[in-house]
Amino acid sequence: MRSETFMAIPEPVAPTIHRIKVHIRCRVCGETFILRGVRDGKGHIETGFKRCLCDNDRDFDIEPLA
Repeated sequence: MRSETFMAIPEPVAPTIHRIKVHIRCRVCGETFILRGVRDGKGHIETGFKRCLCDNDRDFDIEPLA
């Protein structure tokens, strides 16, 4: 019989993603949202947030939380 050696192939390590909490407040109706996002290369935070419940998609106060 032939003996085969098992060689473990290291799995690629994904880069760590630093998520940032963001507080979003609609200036039209006052609704607030707390989401987690990721900073892109330009320093912008991407959360995937599209629009408020009142259909506002432009007028927000956005601030990162510590």
